[in-house]
Amino acid sequence: MSNPLVSKLDGYRRYLRHEWSMWSFQRRASRNGRRYDAWIRRLRQSPPAVIVGPDLAYGGVKGHLHGILNHSALNVQLVPDEGAMGGLEHFTAEIRERFLSFEPPISTVVHSHVLPWMIRWCSRQQQRGLRWVHTYHLPYFAEHGRTQLESWQQEINEALIHEARDAAVRLSVSRWQQEYLLAKHGITTDYLPNGVDVAACDRGRAGRFCRRHNLRGSFILYVGRNDPVKNPADFVRLASALPNHTLVMLGQDLDAAVLRTEWKVAVPDNLLVLGKASPGEVQDALAACAALVVTSRREGLPTLVLEAMAHRKPVVVPTEPGCVEAVGDCGFIYQSDNVADLAAQALAALGDVKKSAKGRQRVLVEYDWRVVAKRLDAIYRGLD
Repeated sequence: MSNPLVSKLDGYRRYLRHEWSMWSFQRRASRNGRRYDAWIRRLRQSPPAVIVGPDLAYGGVKGHLHGILNHSALNVQLVPDEGAMGGLEHFTAEIRERFLSFEPPISTVVHSHVLPWMIRWCSRQQQRGLRWVHTYHLPYFAEHGRTQLESWQQEINEALIHEARDAAVRLSVSRWQQEYLLAKHGITTDYLPNGVDVAACDRGRAGRFCRRHNLRGSFILYVGRNDPVKNPADFVRLASALPNHTLVMLGQDLDAAVLRTEWKVAVPDNLLVLGKASPGEVQDALAACAALVVTSRREGLPTLVLEAMAHRKPVVVPTEPGCVEAVGDCGFIYQSDNVADLAAQALAALGDVKKSAKGRQRVLVEYDWRVVAKRLDAIYRGLD
């Protein structure tokens, strides 16, 4: 028989845990609300020239937005402001609904990326008379899903196709995507590529990365995440095909167990899986590697590839439009899903000198944020 006293104590403990959880939630919500109110007061008191968002949690789009923030000559405000609000995880549904009613001055330019709620807010501001700029990053393709696209991915695609097309200025980060949007959906865009922070690349230190991970000798690098479109399994297969070389994998939510259970590939002894890395650690890794290998099935215009080129590193990419466009004639291209060809191109890259030297110049001319930001500022000012 159960002890009535024990049952009563267990019930009391559950009640206390529930009350503590509710109090913590309410406290966080109250704190978020106060932060939001203070932030909006500052925006009203000192209106920025440009409002850009949303500032995503990670990935290439986040890097793109921070590139705008750091390199534009204008007063740019990100949504949400990390200093005032913290990351996007603090921009709760309740806070977001409050933001959707915020109306900046008519002189402010609004610039949307990716998420439907930001697109719809910008659309409403355009109806009030503000200038609306939208940047098309990579839409979701079948390759983004393990079986099919998630509902939120489909929702984003719908907003990109049917709502973002109404922006006064529509930008595409790659020329192939510009052609795709026109041919597939009748959407005209102007080309403005992803930018690369060359100064941040130059701060990368090879020795720092090697000391941190006790690495000696050259290695081939992969940077990605546990995502079907990034196709990490082919990099593991490459490691198995090149047993006499060291390979290093950096990637959010990637480890030996995930690769074995979700991707059905065993990690060989010559592959070091290090997991998530900060942006600075990625630059250290790029500085240290002998070559970068990308195995993605889809890319808009991969900033990682451009960063490796800024480091003067050989780059190996698949026959995927965004990757091919990024490297131009400065990289090594293998047939997608062909590990034997991937291995052959990786070996060729290890002996390269000429292509990698040309790669940095290609970045400086077309993709350096110091070049891209000037063009974007002209668009903000209505001059381009």
